[in-house]
Amino acid sequence: MNHYQIVKEVINDWDPMHLLRYTSEDEYDPEISRIVSLLPTASVEKLAVVIHKVFDEMFSRSRVPSINNCYPSALKIWGVSIFMCK
Repeated sequence: MNHYQIVKEVINDWDPMHLLRYTSEDEYDPEISRIVSLLPTASVEKLAVVIHKVFDEMFSRSRVPSINNCYPSALKIWGVSIFMCK
């Protein structure tokens, strides 16, 4: 499994904007690509900020999850990514 697949699985499972029940599973692909491009240099905390920032830039601010709500997904992504590097 590569980084893109990991991030896609976590973000789609989370479905932060609650769109996947109405759209296809590639709905978050642009956001996922941006997150993956920032993944190699991020800590868990920074990754949560990145996830929040990406969704903030791509969607209406009133609907974007808080950074605290981004942290569990950042932790999952980081944990699997670190495991892959060992």
